[in-house]
Amino acid sequence: MYKIILLENEQILSSKEIEDYDETFSYINSLVKQLDKNKKIIVHEMRNEKWEKFGEWKLE
Repeated sequence: MYKIILLENEQILSSKEIEDYDETFSYINSLVKQLDKNKKIIVHEMRNEKWEKFGEWKLE
């Protein structure tokens, strides 16, 4: 299970939980197209019954 969060200036714009690994990255790919200098994507993965940071995407 993955939780994908789109943030703008540290405010949550959207949050979605997805179980399927491939679907998760398809969704991340669609969000990457929305990125600008104030937005970032943070992904958490459910491990050992708690959310752990899996990755982060932002424009440099």
